[in-house]
Amino acid sequence: MRATLQAVEAPSLPHAPAAGAARALVASVLSSLRRRDQRHKGELYVHGLLHAPGRKTMRNLAASTDERSAEQSLHHFISCSTWDWSPLRAELAARVDRLLAPKAWVVRPLVIPKTGRHSVGVGRRFVPQLGQVVNSQHGYGLWLASGAAAAPVNWRLSLSGDWLEDAEMRRRAAIPDSVDAGSAEGLALDMALETAGWGITRLPVVTDAREEAVPSMVGAFSRAGLPFLLRIGGGTGLLAPALSGGGSRSVSASAGRLAELARSQGRPVEWFEPAGTGLPRTSLVSLLPVRLPGPAAAGPRRAFGGTPPAGAPLTLVGVWSPNSREASELWLTNLTGASRSTLLGLGRLIGRADADFTDTSLPVGALDFEGRSYHGWHRHVTLVSLAHAVRLLGPGTRRGLGAVTPVPLTGGRRARGRGRRAPVAGAGRAGAPASVPAAASPGRAAG
Repeated sequence: MRATLQAVEAPSLPHAPAAGAARALVASVLSSLRRRDQRHKGELYVHGLLHAPGRKTMRNLAASTDERSAEQSLHHFISCSTWDWSPLRAELAARVDRLLAPKAWVVRPLVIPKTGRHSVGVGRRFVPQLGQVVNSQHGYGLWLASGAAAAPVNWRLSLSGDWLEDAEMRRRAAIPDSVDAGSAEGLALDMALETAGWGITRLPVVTDAREEAVPSMVGAFSRAGLPFLLRIGGGTGLLAPALSGGGSRSVSASAGRLAELARSQGRPVEWFEPAGTGLPRTSLVSLLPVRLPGPAAAGPRRAFGGTPPAGAPLTLVGVWSPNSREASELWLTNLTGASRSTLLGLGRLIGRADADFTDTSLPVGALDFEGRSYHGWHRHVTLVSLAHAVRLLGPGTRRGLGAVTPVPLTGGRRARGRGRRAPVAGAGRAGAPASVPAAASPGRAAG
């Protein structure tokens, strides 16, 4: 049996000209700012992110305007003002949710290489994707992702060490008393809970957890009642029903070994890359019911639902390239009733977010904030997210909404009509890991 991710029409697009739609988006998102001068400065900042050449320094942003003293006023607006970024993110998320008809919330890391020691949160960290210790800021972004495009709507900055323990450093960076050290699963869960509170469509959280504490992450998302799909490493320990003999005993083994035993149950799934040639690609996909060994791991207690029973049912997803004996990808999910094509499609959305980070977020300054303020960093990335969404709308861009056409979706038939939201999309680059920009090449994403 062969499942296929069908290419269907994208959701209907705004009828207004692209430039008008972009202006309306900026005005709508900035409307939560109370003062007219703040809204004006927000427009100037987004304009600079979109049009200033090179790095988006305050000087370059100010030079893209016709206003004297713009550099000082923009610096104050970002680093020293009192406006709250959360309402802007909530409005942006609602707009992007309607625009893209996303199929997942992709959580991906953000590593920002730094040469100095004074930017908020900077420190020397080992970055697995680069295989080296890098002086950097480290954060996470939550992206609304469809097969056609992805856009960031929420952010968290990872803080630890002296930034939280040294009272003077904390004071200089204006880090709120409520902010403490957060694990990857804690930051991801906090973002997802906040995003769900904005009232947009709740979707599966998809992330690469190969370098994270998988049991803790599974426990955190399960207790919050959130669907998830986690990419895991082959060494993750799992329990699976006996694969032969029909007995009731479970097999305890690594995810890689269990996938190897379940390979004979795999079925081919065809899928398409939206930015590729349009030719179908095929992967072999197997599904195996599994559980985590032992009681559910401890984790954050904020939750929508109660605590799930220990050993809650999960599915191990194995993905093989044609003619390969070893699985190229392993995924763990609580979407136990989902099909092979649905789960493969959701996993591909990490690649969609990676591609759009490189193609769109980097050019509008995702890595370019040079201030020392915690609030300044959050305001900067919020307006970067708005500029990213404007780029998706803008005319003349390589990936404007005119390019948001075939969206690979699950199902065995072509959807009829425009504007229909299909259940789940599959897209992006096969097996693309959550990328980080290389220190020597700030304009590229390193695998």
